[in-house]
Amino acid sequence: MTPARVLSEWETVAKFLPANWEALAVEHHQIETKFGNAKITTAAALLQLILVHVVADLPLRQTVTLVAEAGGPDVAPMRLHKKMCRAEPYLAALVAALSDPASRGAASAWGGYDVVLIDASAVCGPGAYGIDARVHTVLRVSDLSCVHVEVTGVEEGETLTRFRWAPEQLVVGDRGYANPRGVAAVRRDGGHLLVRLNRSALPLWHPDGTRVDVLATLRTLKNHRAQDWRVEARWTDEAGVVHVLPGRLCAFRLPAAEAAKARAWVLREQGAAASAETLEASQYVALFTTVPRSRLSAARAIELYRVRWQLELQFKRWKSLCGLDRMPNYRDDTIRSWLTAKLLAALLMDRMMAATAAPPPVDPAAELAFPCAA
Repeated sequence: MTPARVLSEWETVAKFLPANWEALAVEHHQIETKFGNAKITTAAALLQLILVHVVADLPLRQTVTLVAEAGGPDVAPMRLHKKMCRAEPYLAALVAALSDPASRGAASAWGGYDVVLIDASAVCGPGAYGIDARVHTVLRVSDLSCVHVEVTGVEEGETLTRFRWAPEQLVVGDRGYANPRGVAAVRRDGGHLLVRLNRSALPLWHPDGTRVDVLATLRTLKNHRAQDWRVEARWTDEAGVVHVLPGRLCAFRLPAAEAAKARAWVLREQGAAASAETLEASQYVALFTTVPRSRLSAARAIELYRVRWQLELQFKRWKSLCGLDRMPNYRDDTIRSWLTAKLLAALLMDRMMAATAAPPPVDPAAELAFPCAA
């Protein structure tokens, strides 16, 4: 590959970077030169080295050789390693700039809300016995674009307090996000939420102040029609003040075949530790939402929760097309840089694809192939 062709292809990639990508490199002290013989003196040279390293999954030595032969800076493998150690804040700034928290395109058909999906995916290094990092992502339903994405260490769990939310935004998440602190954060920003109910982490009360017996309530469901009840989430802050947030419990009894799959999943995951209550609860889909009934019926809430699988599919695309799950790093000082660079490449790829073809429309009324039990 000739240097001229490399330059031409880099210019194509650079068009999809944030407008201030070079200024961000200066702001994050990525191209400061302390010695006269420094070879990485531009943001372009730095990003070329990093993206070749992570996109092609090449070792450091092979990366620097390939870049040098293509007309880029001729640096030692250790120099690239040290750059990777320091590059994570800069790469995170680029990822944040590529993620667009502002609404794009038409509003979602779900009650007029800007619907976003939140979830996290675990990433493991070679030979790991546990996870090494998490990729937290918020995806907009209307155009399948990333609103937020962030890489953290394993010690940081899934929480709605990680991001800021917008008025008229409806956040959809699994039971890992169902807790009073997260509910409060979304409502404080003016947003609404729809989450799979976690009976232990998010206890509910009736408007008269009595505790909701969730299982007893679910047993009253008839046939397989969705139903809802007015409830309240309550919690006490550090100052001892009790907060009350009105909402609804929306529920649906799974068909027999899907209920059997859900019970089998619980038994596989928990084994003998699975309680009778947990097994009984698995035959229902129970959701908590702050959206008023006038804007989202119980049946529509159940349908909307199914759309959450679009984010699972996004993680699968990133892992299959971008190799997000093929992390070669053993070292903690480069794991987050490597993952963030992978996300940068994935977002650039999404933008390039969007420039040539519009994303497929999301039909909220369409029957998805994924069961409610998922």
